[in-house]
Amino acid sequence: MSLPARTLARGVRVARVQQTRRYAAKAAEHPPGYVPTGEEWIAQRQAVQDHAAGTTKLWKNVSLYACIPALVGIGYYVKTVEDAHHAHMAHEKHEHGEVETPNYAWLNKRGKPFPWGMNSLFFNPEVNKDMSSE
Repeated sequence: MSLPARTLARGVRVARVQQTRRYAAKAAEHPPGYVPTGEEWIAQRQAVQDHAAGTTKLWKNVSLYACIPALVGIGYYVKTVEDAHHAHMAHEKHEHGEVETPNYAWLNKRGKPFPWGMNSLFFNPEVNKDMSSE
């Protein structure tokens, strides 16, 4: 078989394979190359707009009446739990004094300072060891 014939055969095969690939769950309602008339196109467009309006209204209501109250409730719950935890830690610190953290060689290892200093970017003196003193 000559080179042009093989190339033509491959092109036909590739075109046939790509034509059969579909991502739809059902067969097309109209034959390939079908162009809807003006009234059909307007009706399809209106159906899409009506569906979009209904879906938009649904998700707006879900956001306003379900998500926002859920976030407020979860925020309140987390705040009360964290306040109780903070009070418990303050009570433990008052009863037993400051708990000394173990000074392991692999903790807080710094080869060179960060651009903002020796401490981490989110340094909190209540819970993190101050590395600027070392």
